Amino acid sequence: MLQFDMFLAIDYGKKRIGLALGEVIPKGAGVIDGTASRQSIFEQIGKLCCENEVDQIVVGLPFLGSGDEGAIAKDARKFGEALNRNISIPVFFEEEQYTSAEAERILNENHIQYDKKKGQVDEMAAVLILEQYLNNKSN
Repeated sequence: MLQFDMFLAIDYGKKRIGLALGEVIPKGAGVIDGTASRQSIFEQIGKLCCENEVDQIVVGLPFLGSGDEGAIAKDARKFGEALNRNISIPVFFEEEQYTSAEAERILNENHIQYDKKKGQVDEMAAVLILEQYLNNKSN
């Protein structure tokens, strides 16, 4: 039987952290309050990883339009590195640009009513990060 790794993608933000899970086809897995303590955030991610038998974690690094790593990407990298030290699951990084804007476009195109405060955009951005990571990995 063909077996695939289970991935968790993270769209890191200081207010909300979008999550997506998938082996081949990513799906949204909710959001975590980014203002919670790091310990609480890591516990929530750890629980999600255990419940879904996650093999790898992918953290999106939102690069600037110039291709440089700006302040938000540096924060996401620090978050991913701390997560890697606290969870016994490998953490990888995926360079990404404009996933939140693309997520909003997709939600609008599909006539999905969303509230940014509830995190649907962040969750969809995590789905896009995981899709990109899986596509890059298969090429």
